[in-house]
Amino acid sequence: MRWMAMGIIMAAAAAAAAEVVELDARQRERAGVVVQTVVEHGFGDSQRVVGQVIRVPGSTLSLKAVIPGRVEDLRVAPGDRVRAGEVLVELHAHELLTMQAKLLQDRDRAALAATRLESGRELYAIEGISRLELQVREQEAYAAELDFTITREELLDHGFPEPALEAVLENRATDAHLPVVAPVDGVILELRVEDQEWVEEYQTILVMGDPKRVELELQIAPDQAEGVAAGDLVEFAPVGQSARVGRARVVTKVPQVDPGTRTIKLRAEILGGGSSLYPGVFVEGVVAHGDARLAAAVPVSAVINVAGDDVVFIELSEGTYEVRPVVLGVFDGVVHEVIEGVTAGDRIATGGVFLLKSTLLGGEGGGD
Repeated sequence: MRWMAMGIIMAAAAAAAAEVVELDARQRERAGVVVQTVVEHGFGDSQRVVGQVIRVPGSTLSLKAVIPGRVEDLRVAPGDRVRAGEVLVELHAHELLTMQAKLLQDRDRAALAATRLESGRELYAIEGISRLELQVREQEAYAAELDFTITREELLDHGFPEPALEAVLENRATDAHLPVVAPVDGVILELRVEDQEWVEEYQTILVMGDPKRVELELQIAPDQAEGVAAGDLVEFAPVGQSARVGRARVVTKVPQVDPGTRTIKLRAEILGGGSSLYPGVFVEGVVAHGDARLAAAVPVSAVINVAGDDVVFIELSEGTYEVRPVVLGVFDGVVHEVIEGVTAGDRIATGGVFLLKSTLLGGEGGGD
């Protein structure tokens, strides 16, 4: 009976199905006509979810000041793309002077201890000193060389460049400038300091990373989360932009209730439609789980009522649209299941639909 009723509906709308609307380029631009290809979507057990776009954990790096200092040269701004090894900020840090002075002292002490050890070996060979005295000199030389190595490595660990360190040793002239360099290729996402600002030890200077590495953090009520598991597909769209449908896959379900929202969080990997999404964008969608049936799906913005029938506008060619009655099935909050009327691959208008209807009905919407 259901299919018979559908046939009656389709037959009743046959006259409307042949109607065509034509718009020139100017009219399409004014109306904001958007066309997209119909795709298949899985319909079955599903739950509504809301959430936001976040950066993938581990996709950002916070660069911090290892020692206190003053920002002497700020070379980047948010949005700048940088290469590994590129100097981003230069600090003036007095603590470096103390460390370098100790480095020079440790090198001198190590050189003196090495000289004493060499002369001690010569004396020991002619029985001028005892074996015990030679061992004392060996220990002194070892300790002095170790102190020099530790101080040298400490400077390198603080980010002081090795060429600059070698220049300090060669010229015996200290240098208070500490460059902060990019450890990897990336983009400057946040800048936390200003030029000539004093920064404390371990204060964050900037945040860098890959802005394209984003995912969804979704929220779902605990009583609805039981059937959701890793691998379930999510169809989503930015809030207020239902035509921009994207697809994602659940990566994990956090097994605890958030005390602030009383919801369970889902992390979802974006599979498609996320190229222009930025962290902080709010989304809404549907997570499907269990067995599902594939069917043509159209966004809610594509469907409009004409003379009591649900219709869409099929693009026959650029600027030419055919009115096509459709029989709708399940609406999952983002897209409609289409039982009759369109198939995957059809091109339909998802924006500017009201102007197309107005033109169809003889209104003035399509005029100049």
